[in-house]
Amino acid sequence: MKLVVVGAGQGGSNIADEFAAMGEWVWKNRHIRIFTGAEQDPIHTGIFAVNLGAGDLYGLQHIPQTDDHTILIGTTDEFRGRGAGKVNADGAEQARRNSRKIASTIRDYGDVYSADAIMVIGTTAGGTGSGSAGVVADLLKEEFKKPVYAMLVLPFANQYDEPDSVINTATCLKKVLDNSKADAVFLVDNQKFVRKNESMGVNYSQINRRIADSFMDILCVGEETDRRYIGEVLDANDVIRILKGPAAIGVAHTAVPPQRASSSLLGRFRGGKDNGKSRHFSIAKAQIERAQNVVHSALAELSVDCEYVEEGRVMYDAQNVLGLFSGPSEEATEEIVEMMDNAFADRVPGAGRRKGTYPGRTSDTISVTVMVSNLGQGAAMDKVGWFYTEATKMMGTTKEKRASREQRWEDVTHAADMLPNL
Repeated sequence: MKLVVVGAGQGGSNIADEFAAMGEWVWKNRHIRIFTGAEQDPIHTGIFAVNLGAGDLYGLQHIPQTDDHTILIGTTDEFRGRGAGKVNADGAEQARRNSRKIASTIRDYGDVYSADAIMVIGTTAGGTGSGSAGVVADLLKEEFKKPVYAMLVLPFANQYDEPDSVINTATCLKKVLDNSKADAVFLVDNQKFVRKNESMGVNYSQINRRIADSFMDILCVGEETDRRYIGEVLDANDVIRILKGPAAIGVAHTAVPPQRASSSLLGRFRGGKDNGKSRHFSIAKAQIERAQNVVHSALAELSVDCEYVEEGRVMYDAQNVLGLFSGPSEEATEEIVEMMDNAFADRVPGAGRRKGTYPGRTSDTISVTVMVSNLGQGAAMDKVGWFYTEATKMMGTTKEKRASREQRWEDVTHAADMLPNL
Protein backbone atom coordinates (compact mmCIF):
# COMPACT_ATOMS: atom_id res chain seq x y z
CA MET A 1 0.00 0.00 0.00
CA LYS A 2 1.49 3.32 -1.06
CA LEU A 3 0.81 6.45 0.97
CA VAL A 4 1.20 10.18 0.77
CA VAL A 5 1.78 11.44 4.33
CA VAL A 6 1.16 15.04 5.41
CA GLY A 7 2.21 16.18 8.88
CA ALA A 8 0.32 19.20 10.21
CA GLY A 9 1.90 21.31 12.94
CA GLN A 10 4.98 20.46 14.96
CA GLY A 11 3.84 17.14 16.41
CA GLY A 12 2.28 15.89 13.19
CA SER A 13 5.33 16.89 11.16
CA ASN A 14 7.65 15.08 13.57
CA ILE A 15 5.60 11.90 13.19
CA ALA A 16 5.65 12.33 9.39
CA ASP A 17 9.45 12.65 9.69
CA GLU A 18 9.51 9.25 11.42
CA PHE A 19 7.42 7.81 8.57
CA ALA A 20 10.12 9.09 6.19
CA ALA A 21 12.82 7.41 8.31
CA MET A 22 10.84 4.17 8.28
CA GLY A 23 10.45 4.40 4.49
CA GLU A 24 14.21 4.77 4.11
CA TRP A 25 14.80 1.70 6.30
CA VAL A 26 12.24 -0.37 4.37
CA TRP A 27 13.78 0.60 1.03
CA LYS A 28 17.29 -0.19 2.22
CA ASN A 29 16.44 -3.49 3.91
CA ARG A 30 13.48 -4.79 1.91
CA HIS A 31 13.73 -2.85 -1.36
CA ILE A 32 10.04 -1.91 -1.09
CA ARG A 33 8.55 1.55 -1.61
CA ILE A 34 5.70 2.34 0.77
CA PHE A 35 5.46 6.01 -0.22
CA THR A 36 4.86 7.43 -3.65
CA GLY A 37 7.54 7.89 -6.29
CA ALA A 38 9.32 5.74 -8.83
CA GLU A 39 12.31 3.56 -7.99
CA GLN A 40 14.78 6.31 -8.91
CA ASP A 41 12.96 8.97 -6.85
CA PRO A 42 13.87 9.97 -3.27
CA ILE A 43 12.00 8.04 -0.59
CA HIS A 44 10.53 11.28 0.78
CA THR A 45 8.64 12.11 -2.45
CA GLY A 46 5.25 11.50 -0.83
CA ILE A 47 5.91 13.01 2.62
CA PHE A 48 5.19 16.64 3.55
CA ALA A 49 5.18 18.94 6.58
CA VAL A 50 2.74 21.87 6.93
CA ASN A 51 3.30 24.43 9.67
CA LEU A 52 2.74 28.01 10.77
CA GLY A 53 5.99 27.95 12.74
CA ALA A 54 9.27 28.10 10.83
CA GLY A 55 11.28 27.11 13.89
CA ASP A 56 9.45 23.80 14.19
CA LEU A 57 10.45 22.82 10.66
CA TYR A 58 14.17 23.12 11.41
CA GLY A 59 13.96 20.01 13.58
CA LEU A 60 13.01 17.72 10.69
CA GLN A 61 15.73 15.21 9.83
CA HIS A 62 14.31 13.23 6.90
CA ILE A 63 11.77 15.50 5.21
CA PRO A 64 13.75 18.03 3.15
CA GLN A 65 13.70 21.58 4.51
CA THR A 66 12.84 22.92 1.06
CA ASP A 67 9.63 24.54 -0.14
CA ASP A 68 8.67 21.50 -2.22
CA HIS A 69 8.13 19.40 0.94
CA THR A 70 8.06 21.74 3.95
CA ILE A 71 5.11 24.06 3.49
CA LEU A 72 5.28 27.18 5.65
CA ILE A 73 1.89 28.90 5.80
CA GLY A 74 0.86 32.28 7.20
CA THR A 75 3.94 34.07 5.85
CA THR A 76 1.91 36.98 4.43
CA ASP A 77 -0.13 37.55 7.59
CA GLU A 78 0.74 38.70 11.07
CA PHE A 79 2.10 35.25 11.98
CA ARG A 80 5.30 35.61 9.90
CA GLY A 81 6.35 32.04 10.61
CA ARG A 82 5.93 32.38 14.37
CA GLY A 83 3.31 29.68 14.90
CA ALA A 84 -0.31 29.66 16.06
CA GLY A 85 0.44 30.18 19.75
CA LYS A 86 -1.86 27.28 20.69
CA VAL A 87 -4.89 29.02 19.13
CA ASN A 88 -6.22 26.28 16.88
CA ALA A 89 -8.81 28.56 15.27
CA ASP A 90 -5.85 30.43 13.76
CA GLY A 91 -4.35 27.15 12.56
CA ALA A 92 -7.61 26.28 10.81
CA GLU A 93 -8.01 29.74 9.25
CA GLN A 94 -4.44 29.84 7.95
CA ALA A 95 -4.81 26.38 6.41
CA ARG A 96 -7.92 27.61 4.58
CA ARG A 97 -6.19 30.79 3.38
CA ASN A 98 -3.21 28.77 2.15
CA SER A 99 -5.22 25.91 0.67
CA ARG A 100 -3.99 26.52 -2.88
CA LYS A 101 -0.36 26.55 -1.76
CA ILE A 102 -0.81 23.30 0.17
CA ALA A 103 -2.68 21.50 -2.61
CA SER A 104 -0.42 22.65 -5.44
CA THR A 105 2.79 21.71 -3.60
CA ILE A 106 1.52 18.22 -2.81
CA ARG A 107 0.14 17.79 -6.33
CA ASP A 108 3.31 19.00 -8.07
CA TYR A 109 5.87 17.14 -5.96
CA GLY A 110 4.08 14.22 -4.28
CA ASP A 111 3.22 11.90 -7.19
CA VAL A 112 -0.20 11.65 -5.53
CA TYR A 113 -1.87 9.84 -8.40
CA SER A 114 0.21 6.71 -7.73
CA ALA A 115 -0.89 6.67 -4.08
CA ASP A 116 -3.48 4.29 -2.68
CA ALA A 117 -4.37 6.71 0.12
CA ILE A 118 -3.35 9.90 1.90
CA MET A 119 -2.62 10.21 5.62
CA VAL A 120 -2.88 13.56 7.45
CA ILE A 121 -1.30 13.62 10.91
CA GLY A 122 -1.78 16.15 13.69
CA THR A 123 -1.61 16.39 17.46
CA THR A 124 -4.78 17.67 19.06
CA ALA A 125 -3.61 19.85 21.96
CA GLY A 126 -1.61 22.48 20.07
CA GLY A 127 -2.49 25.21 17.61
CA THR A 128 -1.46 24.54 14.02
CA GLY A 129 -1.93 20.77 13.84
CA SER A 130 -5.10 20.75 15.93
CA GLY A 131 -6.68 23.44 13.79
CA SER A 132 -5.40 22.49 10.35
CA ALA A 133 -5.61 18.67 10.30
CA GLY A 134 -9.32 18.59 9.47
CA VAL A 135 -9.03 21.43 6.97
CA VAL A 136 -6.13 19.74 5.16
CA ALA A 137 -7.94 16.38 5.14
CA ASP A 138 -10.99 18.01 3.49
CA LEU A 139 -8.81 19.89 1.03
CA LEU A 140 -6.93 16.78 -0.11
CA LYS A 141 -10.09 14.69 -0.33
CA GLU A 142 -11.68 17.26 -2.63
CA GLU A 143 -8.51 17.78 -4.65
CA PHE A 144 -7.46 14.17 -5.27
CA LYS A 145 -10.60 12.04 -4.78
CA LYS A 146 -8.62 9.32 -2.95
CA PRO A 147 -9.11 7.71 0.46
CA VAL A 148 -7.94 10.20 3.08
CA TYR A 149 -7.15 9.09 6.62
CA ALA A 150 -6.46 11.36 9.55
CA MET A 151 -4.33 10.46 12.55
CA LEU A 152 -5.04 12.44 15.72
CA VAL A 153 -2.63 12.16 18.64
CA LEU A 154 -4.27 12.87 22.00
CA PRO A 155 -2.40 14.76 24.76
CA PHE A 156 -0.58 13.35 27.76
CA ALA A 157 -2.53 12.93 30.99
CA ASN A 158 -0.64 15.80 32.63
CA GLN A 159 -2.30 18.13 30.11
CA TYR A 160 -5.84 17.12 31.06
CA ASP A 161 -6.17 20.04 33.48
CA GLU A 162 -4.98 22.64 30.93
CA PRO A 163 -8.02 24.40 29.43
CA ASP A 164 -6.21 25.22 26.17
CA SER A 165 -5.11 21.61 25.62
CA VAL A 166 -8.51 20.11 26.46
CA ILE A 167 -10.52 22.65 24.46
CA ASN A 168 -8.19 22.35 21.46
CA THR A 169 -8.44 18.56 21.62
CA ALA A 170 -12.24 18.62 21.83
CA THR A 171 -12.68 21.07 18.96
CA CYS A 172 -10.17 19.15 16.83
CA LEU A 173 -11.98 15.86 17.51
CA LYS A 174 -15.31 17.48 16.67
CA LYS A 175 -14.00 18.83 13.38
CA VAL A 176 -12.18 15.72 12.21
CA LEU A 177 -14.39 12.95 13.63
CA ASP A 178 -17.77 14.58 13.12
CA ASN A 179 -17.42 17.18 10.38
CA SER A 180 -14.58 16.28 8.03
CA LYS A 181 -14.40 14.27 4.81
CA ALA A 182 -11.75 11.91 6.22
CA ASP A 183 -12.66 8.30 5.45
CA ALA A 184 -11.21 7.07 8.77
CA VAL A 185 -9.56 8.66 11.79
CA PHE A 186 -6.82 6.83 13.68
CA LEU A 187 -6.84 7.82 17.34
CA VAL A 188 -3.52 7.64 19.18
CA ASP A 189 -3.25 8.16 22.93
CA ASN A 190 0.19 9.50 23.86
CA GLN A 191 -0.29 8.34 27.43
CA LYS A 192 -0.31 4.67 26.39
CA PHE A 193 3.28 4.89 25.21
CA VAL A 194 4.90 6.99 27.94
CA ARG A 195 7.95 5.56 29.69
CA LYS A 196 8.04 7.22 33.12
CA ASN A 197 11.77 6.78 33.63
CA GLU A 198 12.61 8.60 30.37
CA SER A 199 12.87 12.32 29.64
CA MET A 200 10.07 13.97 27.66
CA GLY A 201 12.42 14.43 24.69
CA VAL A 202 13.18 10.72 24.60
CA ASN A 203 9.50 9.89 25.10
CA TYR A 204 8.44 12.08 22.18
CA SER A 205 11.03 10.52 19.89
CA GLN A 206 10.22 6.95 20.88
CA ILE A 207 6.46 7.49 20.70
CA ASN A 208 6.73 8.99 17.22
CA ARG A 209 8.88 6.08 16.07
CA ARG A 210 6.47 3.51 17.51
CA ILE A 211 3.51 5.22 15.83
CA ALA A 212 5.21 5.10 12.43
CA ASP A 213 6.60 1.58 12.85
CA SER A 214 3.17 0.18 13.70
CA PHE A 215 2.21 0.72 10.04
CA MET A 216 5.34 -0.87 8.55
CA ASP A 217 4.25 -4.44 7.85
CA ILE A 218 0.73 -3.49 6.80
CA LEU A 219 2.19 -1.11 4.20
CA CYS A 220 4.93 -3.50 3.07
CA VAL A 221 2.92 -6.67 2.63
CA GLY A 222 0.85 -5.42 -0.31
CA GLU A 223 3.94 -4.03 -2.07
CA GLU A 224 6.05 -7.17 -1.61
CA THR A 225 7.38 -8.59 -4.89
CA ASP A 226 9.78 -11.27 -3.62
CA ARG A 227 7.93 -14.59 -3.85
CA ARG A 228 9.76 -15.88 -0.78
CA TYR A 229 7.87 -13.42 1.39
CA ILE A 230 4.37 -13.60 -0.09
CA GLY A 231 1.79 -15.41 1.99
CA GLU A 232 -1.95 -14.84 2.39
CA VAL A 233 -1.82 -11.28 1.04
CA LEU A 234 -3.56 -8.25 2.45
CA ASP A 235 -3.44 -5.69 -0.33
CA ALA A 236 -4.37 -2.00 -0.38
CA ASN A 237 -8.02 -2.70 -1.20
CA ASP A 238 -8.38 -4.93 1.87
CA VAL A 239 -7.22 -2.06 4.05
CA ILE A 240 -9.24 0.59 2.22
CA ARG A 241 -12.46 -1.41 2.49
CA ILE A 242 -12.27 -1.93 6.23
CA LEU A 243 -11.14 1.58 7.25
CA LYS A 244 -14.15 3.67 8.21
CA GLY A 245 -14.83 6.10 11.04
CA PRO A 246 -12.83 6.10 14.31
CA ALA A 247 -10.02 3.54 14.12
CA ALA A 248 -7.01 2.21 16.01
CA ILE A 249 -3.91 0.22 15.16
CA GLY A 250 -1.78 -1.99 17.38
CA VAL A 251 1.33 -4.17 17.02
CA ALA A 252 2.86 -6.74 19.34
CA HIS A 253 6.06 -8.80 19.00
CA THR A 254 7.73 -11.75 20.64
CA ALA A 255 10.97 -13.60 20.07
CA VAL A 256 11.02 -17.04 18.48
CA PRO A 257 13.18 -19.59 20.32
CA PRO A 258 16.38 -20.23 18.32
CA GLN A 259 15.62 -23.88 17.66
CA ARG A 260 12.33 -22.90 16.02
CA ALA A 261 13.80 -20.06 13.99
CA SER A 262 16.36 -22.41 12.45
CA SER A 263 14.03 -25.28 11.49
CA SER A 264 13.49 -25.96 7.82
CA LEU A 265 10.09 -25.44 6.22
CA LEU A 266 11.22 -27.35 3.10
CA GLY A 267 12.34 -30.22 5.24
CA ARG A 268 8.96 -30.47 6.92
CA PHE A 269 7.25 -30.80 3.55
CA ARG A 270 9.66 -33.50 2.32
CA GLY A 271 9.12 -35.69 5.35
CA GLY A 272 11.45 -38.06 7.14
CA LYS A 273 12.81 -38.29 10.65
CA ASP A 274 15.95 -36.39 9.88
CA ASN A 275 14.41 -33.33 8.24
CA GLY A 276 12.25 -31.95 11.06
CA LYS A 277 8.80 -33.21 10.01
CA SER A 278 8.35 -35.33 13.11
CA ARG A 279 8.03 -33.04 16.09
CA HIS A 280 7.02 -33.55 19.64
CA PHE A 281 3.44 -32.37 20.09
CA SER A 282 4.58 -29.85 22.72
CA ILE A 283 6.47 -27.85 20.06
CA ALA A 284 3.32 -27.22 18.02
CA LYS A 285 1.41 -26.47 21.21
CA ALA A 286 4.00 -23.89 22.28
CA GLN A 287 3.93 -22.38 18.79
CA ILE A 288 0.16 -21.83 18.95
CA GLU A 289 0.27 -20.47 22.49
CA ARG A 290 3.08 -18.07 21.59
CA ALA A 291 1.15 -16.72 18.62
CA GLN A 292 -2.06 -16.50 20.65
CA ASN A 293 -0.33 -14.35 23.26
CA VAL A 294 0.89 -11.99 20.54
CA VAL A 295 -2.62 -11.64 19.06
CA HIS A 296 -4.09 -10.70 22.44
CA SER A 297 -1.16 -8.38 23.16
CA ALA A 298 -1.74 -6.57 19.85
CA LEU A 299 -5.33 -5.87 20.88
CA ALA A 300 -4.12 -4.63 24.27
CA GLU A 301 -1.52 -2.42 22.52
CA LEU A 302 -4.00 -0.63 20.27
CA SER A 303 -3.12 3.02 19.76
CA VAL A 304 -6.08 4.05 21.91
CA ASP A 305 -7.88 1.91 24.49
CA CYS A 306 -11.06 0.57 22.89
CA GLU A 307 -12.20 -2.21 25.16
CA TYR A 308 -15.37 -2.66 27.17
CA VAL A 309 -16.15 -5.35 29.74
CA GLU A 310 -19.12 -7.66 29.36
CA GLU A 311 -19.78 -10.39 31.92
CA GLY A 312 -16.20 -10.14 33.10
CA ARG A 313 -14.73 -10.50 29.59
CA VAL A 314 -12.75 -7.82 27.74
CA MET A 315 -14.41 -7.19 24.37
CA TYR A 316 -14.10 -4.74 21.47
CA ASP A 317 -16.92 -3.11 19.55
CA ALA A 318 -15.91 -2.36 15.95
CA GLN A 319 -17.40 -2.76 12.50
CA ASN A 320 -14.23 -4.30 11.08
CA VAL A 321 -11.03 -5.91 12.30
CA LEU A 322 -7.93 -6.77 10.29
CA GLY A 323 -5.00 -8.91 11.40
CA LEU A 324 -1.59 -9.47 9.79
CA PHE A 325 0.71 -12.22 11.10
CA SER A 326 4.43 -11.69 10.36
CA GLY A 327 7.32 -13.98 11.17
CA PRO A 328 9.44 -16.90 10.02
CA SER A 329 7.80 -18.99 7.30
CA GLU A 330 7.50 -22.05 9.51
CA GLU A 331 5.57 -20.04 12.10
CA ALA A 332 2.87 -18.84 9.67
CA THR A 333 0.89 -22.09 9.65
CA GLU A 334 -2.74 -22.47 8.67
CA GLU A 335 -3.49 -23.47 12.26
CA ILE A 336 -2.08 -20.19 13.56
CA VAL A 337 -3.98 -18.11 11.00
CA GLU A 338 -7.19 -19.90 11.98
CA MET A 339 -6.41 -19.24 15.65
CA MET A 340 -5.96 -15.51 14.91
CA ASP A 341 -9.27 -15.40 13.05
CA ASN A 342 -11.04 -17.21 15.90
CA ALA A 343 -9.56 -14.80 18.43
CA PHE A 344 -10.94 -11.84 16.49
CA ALA A 345 -14.34 -13.51 16.20
CA ASP A 346 -14.35 -14.00 19.97
CA ARG A 347 -12.97 -10.61 21.06
CA VAL A 348 -14.55 -8.40 18.35
CA PRO A 349 -17.92 -10.10 17.95
CA GLY A 350 -19.93 -9.30 14.83
CA ALA A 351 -17.07 -7.50 13.09
CA GLY A 352 -16.11 -8.09 9.49
CA ARG A 353 -12.73 -9.85 9.55
CA ARG A 354 -9.75 -9.80 7.22
CA LYS A 355 -6.51 -11.67 7.82
CA GLY A 356 -3.19 -12.19 6.12
CA THR A 357 0.34 -13.45 6.60
CA TYR A 358 3.73 -11.96 5.84
CA PRO A 359 6.10 -14.94 6.10
CA GLY A 360 9.87 -14.91 6.11
CA ARG A 361 10.85 -11.25 6.40
CA THR A 362 11.96 -11.82 10.00
CA SER A 363 13.76 -14.91 11.26
CA ASP A 364 13.78 -14.39 15.02
CA THR A 365 10.49 -12.67 15.91
CA ILE A 366 6.81 -12.95 15.21
CA SER A 367 4.50 -9.96 15.22
CA VAL A 368 0.81 -9.29 14.76
CA THR A 369 -0.60 -6.03 13.43
CA VAL A 370 -4.25 -5.32 14.23
CA MET A 371 -6.54 -2.60 12.87
CA VAL A 372 -10.04 -2.02 14.21
CA SER A 373 -12.33 0.50 12.55
CA ASN A 374 -15.67 2.21 13.06
CA LEU A 375 -15.28 1.87 16.81
CA GLY A 376 -18.38 1.94 18.96
CA GLN A 377 -18.98 1.18 22.61
CA GLY A 378 -15.86 1.21 24.74
CA ALA A 379 -12.99 3.20 26.19
CA ALA A 380 -12.24 5.17 23.01
CA MET A 381 -15.78 6.53 22.80
CA ASP A 382 -15.68 7.29 26.52
CA LYS A 383 -12.43 9.25 26.13
CA VAL A 384 -13.78 11.34 23.24
CA GLY A 385 -16.92 12.01 25.27
CA TRP A 386 -14.78 13.07 28.24
CA PHE A 387 -12.96 15.66 26.15
CA TYR A 388 -16.24 17.05 24.81
CA THR A 389 -17.77 17.30 28.29
CA GLU A 390 -14.70 18.70 30.04
CA ALA A 391 -14.02 21.23 27.29
CA THR A 392 -17.58 22.53 27.57
CA LYS A 393 -17.16 22.91 31.35
CA MET A 394 -13.78 24.58 30.99
CA MET A 395 -15.08 27.04 28.42
CA GLY A 396 -17.82 28.06 30.84
CA THR A 397 -15.40 28.37 33.74
CA THR A 398 -12.91 30.35 31.65
CA LYS A 399 -15.63 32.75 30.53
CA GLU A 400 -16.77 33.31 34.13
CA LYS A 401 -13.21 33.94 35.33
CA ARG A 402 -12.57 36.39 32.51
CA ALA A 403 -15.75 38.31 33.36
CA SER A 404 -14.74 38.33 37.04
CA ARG A 405 -11.27 39.71 36.25
CA GLU A 406 -12.73 42.42 34.03
CA GLN A 407 -15.15 43.43 36.77
CA ARG A 408 -12.35 43.67 39.33
CA TRP A 409 -10.29 45.89 37.05
CA GLU A 410 -13.32 48.07 36.45
CA ASP A 411 -13.81 48.44 40.23
CA VAL A 412 -10.14 49.34 40.68
CA THR A 413 -10.33 51.87 37.84
CA HIS A 414 -13.28 53.67 39.54
CA ALA A 415 -11.09 54.20 42.59
CA ALA A 416 -8.78 56.31 40.40
CA ASP A 417 -11.50 58.55 38.93
CA MET A 418 -10.57 61.55 41.09
CA LEU A 419 -6.87 61.38 40.27
CA PRO A 420 -5.46 63.78 37.67
CA ASN A 421 -4.44 62.46 34.24
CA LEU A 422 -0.76 62.98 33.38
